[in-house]
Formats: sequence, C-alpha cells, structure tokens
Amino acid sequence: MDKQKLLGILEGAVIIALGVLIAIFGFATVVDIYFGIVACVVGAALLGVSVYAMTKKELTFGLLGLGAILVAVGIGLLVHQLSFGVLIGFVVFAILGFGAALIIYGIYLLARKYTIYGILVLLIGILLVTFSVLYLTVPEFRQAFWIAVGISIALYGVLYIVFILTEKKAITKK
Repeated sequence: MDKQKLLGILEGAVIIALGVLIAIFGFATVVDIYFGIVACVVGAALLGVSVYAMTKKELTFGLLGLGAILVAVGIGLLVHQLSFGVLIGFVVFAILGFGAALIIYGIYLLARKYTIYGILVLLIGILLVTFSVLYLTVPEFRQAFWIAVGISIALYGVLYIVFILTEKKAITKK
C-alpha cells in the first residue's frame, strides 16, 4: 500500500472519529477540544521556534506572541473557559434571518408569476426558519440534530475510505 492510500485511510479514520465524537458529545464540545489541542500544539511549536531563534539572537516578537496566544487560547478551550459554542448561536440566528428573507422573496416571486422558482425558494425559507426555531426552542431537536450531523460525518469518513481503497490508478498517456 502506498503512502497516499495510507494517508487517505488515516484521514478517513479521523473523519469517522470526529463524526462519532460529534454524535456522542455534540458539536461545541468536540470542536472546542479539537481546536484546543491544535492551538496548543501549533503554539508550542511556535514557542519552540522562538526559543531556537533566541539562541541565534534573531527573535521576533510576532512569532513569540503568536505562539503564546495560541497556547493560551488552546488551554482556555480545553478547560472550558472559551468556547466555539457561541458561534453556533450566531449561525442559527443568521439562518433564521436568511430563511425569513427567503420566505419574503419566495412570496414576491410567486406574486411575479415565477411559480416553480417561487415555491422552491419559499419551501427552503420555511425549512430554514423551522429548523432554526426548533434548534432554539426544543432541546431534544438540538440533540437529535447533532447526532444526525455526527453520523453523517462518520458515514462520509467511511465512504472516503472505501473510495480510497477502491480507487483505480489514473491512466496516463505516454
């Protein structure tokens, strides 16, 4: 097995693990942990480069500052003092507003006799408003929503691995 396939299988496995974790723990918790770890690792690497630069007497503050910021933000995410969960609420309200705009636009299109397009736009707007209102008001829907998203991500990972394993070598002309 070549390196490219192995890398693809590892990538698929990470996607599956991410999907399973989202289905079990929810999006905000998993994303906080994921980005917390990434920020700490990248920040520590930058701090390591900064220490090396100090030995060469070529330290720049930007590198040192960015490394320290990333480590601090990563720790904040890992100890639950910071969270990307705030962004979820922002996105849900943005979807609510966008859905309402689509409903109004769909009605406008229907009035202008663009029947099929107007109905499709209206239906998409109604779905967006319905899902966002349910997400905001029904805790069970919120939980089911993230379970569905997690399962979908995990299934994508499985399909990705299957694609990698069944992919044929590209035929090239000589």
